[in-house]
Amino acid sequence: MGDHDDALPRSVGQVRRLHTDSAEGRRRGPAGRGVTATEAERNRRRGLIPWWRGRTWGKDLETLTRLHRSLQALDAEVDAKQEPLSAPVLLTPPDERPAAEQSVAEQSVAEQSVAEQSVAEQSVAEQSVASQDLTTPPQDLTTPPADLTTPPDEVAEEADEPELTPVADRPSPAAVAEASSAPDPAIAAIKETFRYVAEAGDKAVGFFYGQLFLRQPQLRLLFPPAMDEQRDRLFRALGRIVESLSTPDEMAAYLSQLGRDHRKYRVEPEMYEAVGVALLATLRSFARDAFTSEAEEAWTAVYQAGSSLMIKAAEEDAARSPASWTAEVVMIEHRADDIAVLIIAPDQPLPFTAGQHLTVQHPRWPRVWRPYSIARMPRDDGLLALHVKAIPGGWVSNALVHHTAPGSELVLGPPLGTMTLAGAGNRDLLCVAGGTGLSPIKAIIEQAVRESSATPRRICLYYGARRRHELYDLPDLWRLQDAYSGFELIPVTSDDPAFEGMQGNVGRVAARYMPHTDCDAYVAGPPEMVRETIKVLARSGLERDRIHFDDALLADKPRAGTGT
Repeated sequence: MGDHDDALPRSVGQVRRLHTDSAEGRRRGPAGRGVTATEAERNRRRGLIPWWRGRTWGKDLETLTRLHRSLQALDAEVDAKQEPLSAPVLLTPPDERPAAEQSVAEQSVAEQSVAEQSVAEQSVAEQSVASQDLTTPPQDLTTPPADLTTPPDEVAEEADEPELTPVADRPSPAAVAEASSAPDPAIAAIKETFRYVAEAGDKAVGFFYGQLFLRQPQLRLLFPPAMDEQRDRLFRALGRIVESLSTPDEMAAYLSQLGRDHRKYRVEPEMYEAVGVALLATLRSFARDAFTSEAEEAWTAVYQAGSSLMIKAAEEDAARSPASWTAEVVMIEHRADDIAVLIIAPDQPLPFTAGQHLTVQHPRWPRVWRPYSIARMPRDDGLLALHVKAIPGGWVSNALVHHTAPGSELVLGPPLGTMTLAGAGNRDLLCVAGGTGLSPIKAIIEQAVRESSATPRRICLYYGARRRHELYDLPDLWRLQDAYSGFELIPVTSDDPAFEGMQGNVGRVAARYMPHTDCDAYVAGPPEMVRETIKVLARSGLERDRIHFDDALLADKPRAGTGT
């Protein structure tokens, strides 16, 4: 950020480097940013427009598109140097199996993760958004760089308040930015500087939270007592954005959902600024000389776009939906010692789309949220189903599997995720599920079967686990196969020589035997299994834009003793 930043109004949250030993610096605190309480009240009385109200969906999408295209260009340079993918071996001896072939059962989306982390706990970690809740402090920087800030100095609120760009008028990624054969240097700087932070590991994450709680001590109350897993979760979430596997539209939709989800923490717009300042301070401290003014401006622009989307989505949602739902467990069925299927009834309607996940809080662990995919399509009775695998040392997953009974009360966050059937059009479906990652895949398949009279299609599901007994939902899937002739089920095990069906890495098996490439793929399971499957499907000829997954659940990986 340049010297011209001082020309920006303080009311829009620009970065100002103030000395903390000055009178103004002491009033503003160690961050040297933001507005004082007196200024905030003065601005409120004047009716000034908050900086984020001056931004539009199109402007934020343009920033995300620039990030996505440049990161894809960087990845293309790396992929071009790789050897073509050879045909997978189905019967790989256990001691030769690649690490990616990890316990497909080890959970899913996350195998839970921010979920219990499951999504580590659950597929939703179990699959895992870890929750990415402001238990994963928002991953974006609230202070707009000079060139992105639109509100003029001390702009008074006008009668016609800025509105979001209508859906029909929103530019598509292709229209927003032309494809570039070379990466944008500023975006390349984002990836390079994040590398330093990622390599620093726990030290960098601890520094970030130290900066955050120093500036805003009250934010500590939003987090669980134990911060071990939370520290891991934050930078895995940022890493997901830097990987930029999802499209700009998907990322924008995800960030909007995340903003709505953060309502359950009572997060206020001003809190995003503190998170942004702490993030910049962490990058500056660990990337050192690599954190140039161009890198700072790029990070600030991306954070500004993301936080703007989150803040506005939360504001809009507050007018029509609760921040969380209370739900009663009406049935629990143990499919194995460590796997349970829970049927729960929210206390009021909870609208969702097949393929989405939500976060769950158990009474044994207040303020600890874990993501879990909803394992059925929407029903008239409003009941939800969750597939949960207990992770060793996992707080929420073990509480749900071993300390929950009919009548138990849970708290649910709003539905999240962009992996839905709408993205497939009328094409055939190739589904790949590992462990409890089956949850969202099963919901999507049910929805496709329901719509089959209007949109007939072929559905092929490769359902993987390490051993036969971990394929816990085969009876239900067989019934679904009997009910719809266009559905084909292929069970796969990776570590069970006695299994009579397909054996090997489920993603590689699916890539080798996919019926054709003119289809859409849906992938869910442990994060490493999902990443591996995305790569092998793409290298086998399937277009990246037709490979759907819940990237929110890729941020976390279960780890014993961390509270997943």
